[in-house]
Amino acid sequence: MSVEEQAVTGGDTCATGYHAQIKEENRARIIRAARDLFLVRGYDKTSLAQIAKQARVSTGTLFKRYPTKAALFAAVTSEQWQLDVEYAAPPRPGDPRYGLDHIGRDYACLVARPGTAALCRLIITELPQMPELADIVGTGFAIDRGPFFDRLRDYLEAEAQAGTLDFRTADGQPMSASAVAEQFLGMICAQLLWPQLVRTDFIPPNPTDTAIVDEAVTLMLTRYSTGT
Repeated sequence: MSVEEQAVTGGDTCATGYHAQIKEENRARIIRAARDLFLVRGYDKTSLAQIAKQARVSTGTLFKRYPTKAALFAAVTSEQWQLDVEYAAPPRPGDPRYGLDHIGRDYACLVARPGTAALCRLIITELPQMPELADIVGTGFAIDRGPFFDRLRDYLEAEAQAGTLDFRTADGQPMSASAVAEQFLGMICAQLLWPQLVRTDFIPPNPTDTAIVDEAVTLMLTRYSTGT
């Protein structure tokens, strides 16, 4: 490749990287502006034009990425529940105490993120009047768990297949990993998230407090561990 060709290629690479950076910066500003306006003004009273103005992007840029307000709200809620990259993969099966502790702490940090309770409260308040929000709730928000639930369910299924956990009801009937995942997340969520939805003066415990997750893990192992 000649020097001239290398220069052109390098220029194209730099230009591509620059445009990708600008695109990501615009996306981040749009999400941040939408979340702030939804929480202050409500879903119904917030327009895409207002969001574009606050995000400092053109309405064309916003509409190209998010053609409807419902699509943008879905992106906001998805961002709120997104795991950090280093925690995205579930633990390997074989040590359920370690695995549940790892997942429980990740979840505690997720539900304690600033804005999570406010977004949940917004959906609960506006859902009856906004049918498009019902589709969002049904396809991924799920208020108290989000896409995190799928990771936990898959991990529990892997532990059951490894023979370390056995999911049965009190009368010995088989239980699904989904039902057990609901139990585990519910124990943590009941102390960190749900009280915030009904009491504006509630100060949740620090998500790094080990007592909440430790108790949930101990109860799960007492109930479902095979002892292997």
